[in-house]
Amino acid sequence: MKAIILLATFSSLVSAGTIYSITGLGSLGGSSAVGYKINNSGTVAGWAQTASSDQHAFVATGAGVQDLSPLFGSDTFANGINASGVIVGTSYVNGQAHGTIWTGSSGTDLGAGIFATGINDAGAVIGGNGHAFLFANGAYRDLGVLQAGGWSSASGINQSGAVVGDASIGSAFHGFIWTAATGMQPIGDLGGGSSHATGINNSGAVVGSVSLASGYEHAFLAMGGALTDLGTLGGGSSFAYSINNSGAVVGYSWLASGQNTHAFIYTNGFMLDLNSLLPANSGWELTEAYGLNDAGQITGSGLFNGQMSAFRLDPTQSTPQSSSTVPDPGTTSLVSIGLGLLIIHRGADARVCGLETRLCAPKGQIASGGRTHSNS
Repeated sequence: MKAIILLATFSSLVSAGTIYSITGLGSLGGSSAVGYKINNSGTVAGWAQTASSDQHAFVATGAGVQDLSPLFGSDTFANGINASGVIVGTSYVNGQAHGTIWTGSSGTDLGAGIFATGINDAGAVIGGNGHAFLFANGAYRDLGVLQAGGWSSASGINQSGAVVGDASIGSAFHGFIWTAATGMQPIGDLGGGSSHATGINNSGAVVGSVSLASGYEHAFLAMGGALTDLGTLGGGSSFAYSINNSGAVVGYSWLASGQNTHAFIYTNGFMLDLNSLLPANSGWELTEAYGLNDAGQITGSGLFNGQMSAFRLDPTQSTPQSSSTVPDPGTTSLVSIGLGLLIIHRGADARVCGLETRLCAPKGQIASGGRTHSNS
């Protein structure tokens, strides 16, 4: 009876109006595009395939993308953007990775063998060149490793300069958090022996994915040294990529069917399928969410009429037929949606997934470690 009430609550909220509007960001002539990070002004940085099948970094302030690639190389990827619109990423020149900073119409090459993965509002750049680094005021700082002779790479930075990323310990990878006061510290795991840290907010809350004893990986939220398993949308594995200063988390999860992933938002203790929060008949299937800002805007990639496309979601307050309005994410009513979805997706499939081995890169991107993942 309780389940019926919760599902009825969810149905009434969704039918009353939508939580998000969606904007397709366009393409560069090819068959795919990915929105990866979004700043608080709603500007998106990512990459898209061209008609010649190269991957080009782009910036988008609305529908339509600006190609950043003529500045460097044939393949470029934009991995971070700050409040001033400065973008960082990686360009491949003759097959060699070069860290890149894009400022307006100009670009700066940080050198060969460098992957630039993030930037904060003060202009501090993070990435990896075998070791995780912090580049600020024209100087590199080696952030070290967790084990002698090991490897590390940074993937997230907050406004106070705390950095998260991955480092090797033996044959496994462990998420880390680095601060100037403590140095590099491991985040830990939930029984599977590995973890990957991808994002950090200004309160020091960290997100990423962590392996379980079962062999699956689950999105996690770490605060004060304690890891919380965020669960899945019914499938075996999930992966978190971004957390805002309100504590909302976005990423993607396999479904119980195992046939595809869906983008999620985790808020108020519940993981919600973002596809359930779109207008009806939108034409979209949101498969991955990567970036989230403090206004609640989200970017990622999905299938629009069957083609992989970049999107931006904007929270809305639609006007329902009654005098009340549909709440934005983070309100008490959204918890009811989460409870309904929790019941819908209870009972994950029992198949063991392959280890996700991408380092600081979503599905399909080549990065400093070559992780790939599967749900079968």
